[in-house]
Amino acid sequence: MKKTIAVLFAFASAVAFAGMDDLLISFYTPGPDKYADGTDVQERECYSLVGTDAKGNTEIVLNYQTLTAGKCSPVVYMVDKEKASKYVSWSVYLTDTRDFANGGKPAGLDDKGQPKIKNVQAPIVASVATSDGKFATATAKEGVSAGAYELEAADVPKPKIEGIRVANAKVYVTVSNTRPFVGYALVYGSDVTKFSPPPSTGTKGDVSTDGVIELIADQKEGAQFFKVTTIK
Repeated sequence: MKKTIAVLFAFASAVAFAGMDDLLISFYTPGPDKYADGTDVQERECYSLVGTDAKGNTEIVLNYQTLTAGKCSPVVYMVDKEKASKYVSWSVYLTDTRDFANGGKPAGLDDKGQPKIKNVQAPIVASVATSDGKFATATAKEGVSAGAYELEAADVPKPKIEGIRVANAKVYVTVSNTRPFVGYALVYGSDVTKFSPPPSTGTKGDVSTDGVIELIADQKEGAQFFKVTTIK
């Protein structure tokens, strides 16, 4: 109850300080939010509020570092009327900013409020229009899955199979072109058009230049074809 009162009070304060024509945008996620490698989003990770104008051009208006691990903590952002008038809708993205050269923690924002590292993004809420011109709620209905990330848009290369061997009822596949912020797994099928669904957990890519990893799966009776895929 105390938390509810605190949130309502904070919101009321934001309304009181906002100008008559300013826009208030509220957003958060219920969690659990996942990275593309299947692990939980860390505290201080970046959630980006994006405005879209009438011509479809987009601009990041706010990069917010969540206060809670596993989800975006609730935030209300006040956009002054001049800036708000430029956009017709709003969207929110989760941006993976982890620095794998220094322990894999979020790298944070620079002096201009931009992510120091931008690995890949996942859309959370898309095309939210203001209801009355003064308030908009961009609230996700579910957590971000590992398969929600726009890997192609971030120029993440497709994994490449370098070798395959079968031993002791196991299938060993050597894979290159992996990235440390993405999870990879083997799927199998009886022909090249029917494969098992991608799992929600897998093996992280490697931080090396070649990104070489080895995927291991049980040998399946009747499964003659294997494919490397990103997890979902």
